[in-house]
Amino acid sequence: MPLWGFGLPDCEDINKNIEKRVYEKSKQEETRKASNEGGWHSDGSMQDDPVMEPIIKFIEWGVKELSVESKMEYKDYQIFLWSNLNCPGDYNTTHDHPDCHMSGVYYVKLPKGDCGKLRIYNPMYSYNYNSDGYNPPYKQPRVEINGKEGALLIFRAPLLHDVTRNNTKEDRISLSFNIRFIGG
Repeated sequence: MPLWGFGLPDCEDINKNIEKRVYEKSKQEETRKASNEGGWHSDGSMQDDPVMEPIIKFIEWGVKELSVESKMEYKDYQIFLWSNLNCPGDYNTTHDHPDCHMSGVYYVKLPKGDCGKLRIYNPMYSYNYNSDGYNPPYKQPRVEINGKEGALLIFRAPLLHDVTRNNTKEDRISLSFNIRFIGG
């Protein structure tokens, strides 16, 4: 199951600016209902917000890195970015991202404790293998990821995924995105 991870060094100031912007927008705009159960979900146009420019550049760098590694060819791409504010008790139900090639998340603010895990489900899990005792890594039902502030994860958009409940007393903030490749 392809999953690419990158870390943004010295991200504290960038994350504080993003956190401030997310709280501002959450007070000004109604939530968009998607996979979120509770919390606040922005629209999918935050890529146009100047505060998000360092993250857009980081995502673009990550896309170029994974493209070289996986030998993907394309002429251009589009990025659609939105924010997720998961308050205590909030979570995201299982979903995928149709009409896109890649999806991902950038972690802005993660409280200590069980603030929710990203779970990506293995589409090969139900495939019937010989029962010879061999248990390949891709036979696991899902991958569970504890985020880290400043981490960027990119995965294939059709993969089903969810985020478990935020069981802390603080908010969890992430930026999610879709990538659509053009030409090739």
